[in-house]
Amino acid sequence: MNLRIKITQQRFHHLAVVLTLLFGGYAFTACQDKVDESNMYTFTGKLMSGYLETDENLSDFLYLVKRVKLSDASESKVYDLLSARGNFTCFAPTNEAVENYLDSLYNTTGYDITLTPDSTAEFIVNNCLIDHENSPALMSTEFMEGTIERQSFAGRFVTINFDTIAGGRTAVYIDKYSRITASDIEVENGVLHKVNKVVAPTTSSLSSLIEATENLQVFSNLLKVTGYAETLNASFRDMDYERNHPETGLGCPTETGETPVPTPAHRDTGFTAFVESDSVFEQAFGIVLEKENGQIINWEEVFPIIEQKCEEFYPDAKSDDYRSDENAVHQFVGYHLTNRSVAWNYLLIHYNEQGYGYRIPENLAIDVWCYYPTLTQDRILKLMEGKQIQGKRINRYVSERNWKNFAEVTVPREGILIHNDGDNAALNGYFYTIDDILVYDDDVPNKVLNERMRYDICDLLPEQMSSGYRRITAGSAAKGMNIPAGYHSTMHASSESRVVFLPAFGYSWANYQGDEYNIVGQYDVTIELPHVPYFGTYEFRIGMQNVADRRGMCQLYFGTNPKNLEAIGQPLDMRIYGENPQIEWEEDSRDDEDYNTEIEKRMRIHGYMKAPRYFGTGSSTATTDNFRNNNRVFRRIAYTGTFDPHKTYYLRMKSVLENTSTQLFIDYFEWCPKSVYNGVDEEDDW
Repeated sequence: MNLRIKITQQRFHHLAVVLTLLFGGYAFTACQDKVDESNMYTFTGKLMSGYLETDENLSDFLYLVKRVKLSDASESKVYDLLSARGNFTCFAPTNEAVENYLDSLYNTTGYDITLTPDSTAEFIVNNCLIDHENSPALMSTEFMEGTIERQSFAGRFVTINFDTIAGGRTAVYIDKYSRITASDIEVENGVLHKVNKVVAPTTSSLSSLIEATENLQVFSNLLKVTGYAETLNASFRDMDYERNHPETGLGCPTETGETPVPTPAHRDTGFTAFVESDSVFEQAFGIVLEKENGQIINWEEVFPIIEQKCEEFYPDAKSDDYRSDENAVHQFVGYHLTNRSVAWNYLLIHYNEQGYGYRIPENLAIDVWCYYPTLTQDRILKLMEGKQIQGKRINRYVSERNWKNFAEVTVPREGILIHNDGDNAALNGYFYTIDDILVYDDDVPNKVLNERMRYDICDLLPEQMSSGYRRITAGSAAKGMNIPAGYHSTMHASSESRVVFLPAFGYSWANYQGDEYNIVGQYDVTIELPHVPYFGTYEFRIGMQNVADRRGMCQLYFGTNPKNLEAIGQPLDMRIYGENPQIEWEEDSRDDEDYNTEIEKRMRIHGYMKAPRYFGTGSSTATTDNFRNNNRVFRRIAYTGTFDPHKTYYLRMKSVLENTSTQLFIDYFEWCPKSVYNGVDEEDDW
């Protein structure tokens, strides 16, 4: 018998068993209020609930686990869930940890645990438990600095930190303050680690958390002056979605047939802020801050200096209204903010770039990048990381590379270093400190971003990134996730469209960054595209992976009015292979580069390009192949024309086939400026 339990959450505490896969086939059960006792284990080994019963030092936690309900309407408790099949990681607070937390919270000594309000009990229990669904629970040997992939029962991401304690020993901390004192207690349905403090993530908004951080007072004041503090106070969780979304939906027919697959448990929005510390401002701007009780008391003296610097950075911003996007201070602050809540180890995605192995993530390979929109003037941040880069950096400029291996040769602009200092995870986002003043100067659009820009489809979807579904380990068959109508604010599908997200991280798929969207039915999909960095001519390209018996054919539409887009070109046929006369693909010659150039020119006449060398099949040890000699994988030049950086463009993809089981495949897009595809030097094949 194989039971799969999926936990969802409403108002941080709404937990429900939603998907049961029964022996011999699949059977879906709707959201339940009671755990089915027929699904309980009958092992001789202990379950997590059984272990808690036997450990006297966890009796307070056990008491709370037995009290906390799966949902407001549930008859079952979290204890019942921990008595069922599953893969749970538990960071269980000791009795002393629970007692200290309650005493501190209620400002007393010897607080009576039986008086604990339900909300407090839920907070303690739900923040220390993670359901890994089909993936194994976490042993300490699998801990990595950063964020754990799955959210806690409370719908929050849990972070792992390492530090050295007395005797030179390495200590593991959960959310920075809860130290693991006993690890790797294996039970039949998971792994338990004891911690010396209750796992208690902040409930502050991002602007409030920045305000409470003593060395970020300049930026906190700038947030208030410009009105961005109110923006960063926004609620992060769509409670209407929490209450009303379907727990499952149909998957991709070729992967799961008509078997239900999960939907996202949450629809979150949020923000990430890249913030200079007070000392960076003091050094760069020549100001001297005077503080009392952590607050700046000479703000009226230092703000005019900061304002003058901002006006020098953005001389065309003439408004005196600090809340206007035409104001220099407003533009300065807005360029530090993006409308995606992104944890540290998701800021840049490593998967199948050349030389990288996803089972040894500490061994970085060639550069990876991600472009982030900001909250001002449609401006873009570029983040980079790789083995030649010391850390994660913003707006790094590489003017010369070795095109044999993509190695950096000349780097005129190192980029601003990003720090992960801890205590930076707010309810609705994250902040990261940076080591220099972040400005959108002329070199950013003209050099840093004057390049072929490749976006994974997930880069375009802020709700998916904020909800933690950017890079998730695939299930055993990569069965995917059904995306309900209205989930995305930047991708809209007709009611006849079945939208499925397929993650493949941890498996050897050929997708850029290990994921794709498959859309079936009589689909009609419109995607809001990111802005370009400067006015000019660009090629807009679509990454393709054709399959004769699965893919479909669609008409492309393009423009700035999503309700009235113009058709571009002939329908895009995703069933044909490279040898087709419509493409004229051939394998590269090993020793005749001139002939390879002719192949590329021939393909470009038909509006196609070979796949880039940059990525290949995902590998646990090191990606070494690429798809230039794969006759199913290439790029389609969908549109060539003038782009305005201050206009929003849309792509519509509408099926032209009657067969509703064929797929629309979406993996990645490219924007390539004319200076690259028709420049002095030939465009590289990476």
